[in-house]
Amino acid sequence: MRIAKYAILGIAALACGAGLPAIPPVQAHVQVQPATVAAGASVDSTAAHRKIITKRRSGCTWLFYSSHSGAHTRKIQGGCTGHSWTYVQSNRGWKSGWRHGRFQAGAVVPRGHKVKYSWHKTQQNETARLITHGT
Repeated sequence: MRIAKYAILGIAALACGAGLPAIPPVQAHVQVQPATVAAGASVDSTAAHRKIITKRRSGCTWLFYSSHSGAHTRKIQGGCTGHSWTYVQSNRGWKSGWRHGRFQAGAVVPRGHKVKYSWHKTQQNETARLITHGT
């Protein structure tokens, strides 16, 4: 499934710690350090749910993006051989399975669901990066 438009409007805190789900098959757990928000800063609830991570590897740059309705991994710069990989799980238990493509991969959750977890990576044999959303 292809995500038609990408609204990248802000970066919110990332979650980490105990009680998180296991990474989908053949992957190991990755700790994601929480981002910090300046004291007194306010973030609207829609923007707070959009989470973006930038990863650079082998001369390429990827964006890992996750929101209420879906998630995607997109190679935005470079000509390396890595692909984009994404796996999504909803708050109601729906799972996308691993999706990949040469430049981008993504999944949109079914109507009435919200993204709870998304995993992103830049090649098949890489440990996935976890983004967690509150429910």
